[in-house]
Amino acid sequence: MLIAALASAMSPIAKLDTIKPIKPGAVYLVPTKEDLSQPAVEIKQGNKVYDFKNVTYAGSPDSVEPDQRKGLGIRVIGNNITIKNLKVRGYKVALMAIGCKNLKLIDCDLSYNWKQHLGSTLEKEDLGDWMSYHQNEKDEWLRYGAAAYFKDVNGFEVRNVKAVGGQCGLMMVRSNNGLIWNNNFSFLSGIGLGMYRSSNNRIMHNNIDWCVRGYSHGVYNRGQDSAGILIYEQSNKNTFAYNSVTHGGDGFFLWAGQSTMDNGKGGCNDNLLFGNDFSHAPTNGIEATFSRNKFINNKIDECWHGFWTGYSFDSQIDGNLIMNCEEGIAHEHGQNMTVTSNFFRGNKTDIHLWANPGEDPNWGYPKHRDTKSHTWSIMDNTFASGPTAKALVVAQSNDIKFIGNTDFGSTFSIAKDVTNVSFIKTCVHGDKNKVTLPGDAKDTLWEAPSAEVAVPKWDPMDKDEVYKNVAPEPLKGGKNPMIPAGGRRGRQNILVDEWGPYDFQSPKLWPRSVEADGSVKYEVMGPAGKWSVKSASGLTTSAASGKVPGFVTVKPMKGSTVQKLEISYVGKAFVDYKGVSHKAGESVPLKLERTDIPIDWTVKFFEFDATKEDPRTQFEAYEAKAKSATLTFHKSKLDYTGYGRFEKGVPNNHFGTIAEGSLEIAPGDYLLELTGDDGVRAWLDGKIIVDEWHYQGPTTFSVKRRLGGKHTLKIEHFQLDGYSALQFKIKPGK
Repeated sequence: MLIAALASAMSPIAKLDTIKPIKPGAVYLVPTKEDLSQPAVEIKQGNKVYDFKNVTYAGSPDSVEPDQRKGLGIRVIGNNITIKNLKVRGYKVALMAIGCKNLKLIDCDLSYNWKQHLGSTLEKEDLGDWMSYHQNEKDEWLRYGAAAYFKDVNGFEVRNVKAVGGQCGLMMVRSNNGLIWNNNFSFLSGIGLGMYRSSNNRIMHNNIDWCVRGYSHGVYNRGQDSAGILIYEQSNKNTFAYNSVTHGGDGFFLWAGQSTMDNGKGGCNDNLLFGNDFSHAPTNGIEATFSRNKFINNKIDECWHGFWTGYSFDSQIDGNLIMNCEEGIAHEHGQNMTVTSNFFRGNKTDIHLWANPGEDPNWGYPKHRDTKSHTWSIMDNTFASGPTAKALVVAQSNDIKFIGNTDFGSTFSIAKDVTNVSFIKTCVHGDKNKVTLPGDAKDTLWEAPSAEVAVPKWDPMDKDEVYKNVAPEPLKGGKNPMIPAGGRRGRQNILVDEWGPYDFQSPKLWPRSVEADGSVKYEVMGPAGKWSVKSASGLTTSAASGKVPGFVTVKPMKGSTVQKLEISYVGKAFVDYKGVSHKAGESVPLKLERTDIPIDWTVKFFEFDATKEDPRTQFEAYEAKAKSATLTFHKSKLDYTGYGRFEKGVPNNHFGTIAEGSLEIAPGDYLLELTGDDGVRAWLDGKIIVDEWHYQGPTTFSVKRRLGGKHTLKIEHFQLDGYSALQFKIKPGK
């Protein structure tokens, strides 16, 4: 169709002239209101095909940081509409479809829209980065932005759509009977695909990789409620097949919903997960709770838990490859579950079943549902995790049938409170003196131990038709999104910085190891090219130049308190974290700055009685108690976070902290940052600079000061309950 016809069929919003022909490939900068009430373009005339010819609508200039992007790009409210070759970037929400029928979104790029500026670092987690998707009755999910947000859309198709470099990809609310295929919703800092009260959809042949936050390799693996696929609140009968959903906070995260938690009814039921790769999740490959579903022929490798399926019932976990996890299947309070023909290898525990002694009496779900752990059929599985692993750990459960399984030397732990356990026809490759089966095990076949057990080749589409009765028919033209042999994979390749997961497409300096002398080895990552040192202060480098990818080691000079390095990268074309394109051969600066200003801290702790010495309302009593503080530590850094004790002997809750420090510093402008949870106060040279003496979540307070020579610091802090934080940093002022 003519571009002019396209333009006239759209409602002009903001300052865009849609009457004149739209130039193919043009970029239109159209800022819109922050409250999403006014889009750049509204498409409302139905029964039409809108071919945008690769026109880009930008909500903000390229220089704007991702967390400052706002507004709505495109709003669609008509029926029988097809949108093709559209590009939208720089908005809080790129495209929103409301109340549409038979909508098609094809060959579009909705990348590089809003995302949160994360507070977590490689060293410490910031709890302010945690998200919550539990409620969306009033579109609460919109606070996290989206590439596309579907609300009350029925009978839709999303094909070959790219949404990378933002926080959330495709988010759906009460949207049913859709087909989502051949898309790329990857390298997002929140959710790749989210569903709320959405049913009868098919999600097939998609890349939904590296949707993650809250991870620092070898330091913490939290995920912070990020996930490749999120399915919440009464979303039923959806099919997820042949998708690559690797390196997500969770690979797949299903939760029945708050209504089920309150009244015990419904759930996210009868969904099928077939032939997907959910590997390398910091938390769970598949988390699915309080619901009834089928999990068949999936690959789950190197996750904390392969499956976390607590309170699920009447579900199948069949034919999956479950490897290298802390626990392969972890399931509390489950009923009527079948675990059949799975292959377990490299897990510390393959299957863990249990129930807790009691449940919260204020919780609605157990008042309406059976929550005992019972009736498990575990059949024809291969347990190849080896003699240091446990094949099966069971407690507080009953009616466990373990039939026809093959075990390669793994052990078993069945608690005395477990009743009605049947071990029948187990083939054990191991030593009778080392592998202990329950006393009433029947027809056990003992064979020689095996040093090596071959991992079966995983075929997501199962061409051998083992599951021909349940396997969805692959779509004609559906891509194979799986990571190829030799491709980049593994949790060591989850690199999360202040803007989310690194996409390996742009140049970057990334710390890989720290030596005893304080030197740090950095990997220079990105497209092939060269790097060279442009400037360095307070440090030395192992080389003045090198190739990309490559390495450079940085060593602080003795006595230096601030180290700065800038290197220049020259190489292939790339797109940066803002979505800005850089040409091949362009010189791009990569910078790092490290501040190490030693402070001699004396830190004292004391416990207080919250009923008599509340620091907020009974200050005099609290201050009197503070004078009794005797538990003392000497620290070079004030850096406490977490739910546990700050130091040995300090309680988790209801304690106070008094930290006094001294430092000597070169003259200059500095930024003093104090993070507190709960109340904090700070004095510099006897003058108060921060006074935030109240109950609060982790909050950072910044003060600029000109310093030089010797200074003294005093910080007071109190902790009531829950998470706690007390951190102090000095940085060069900018």
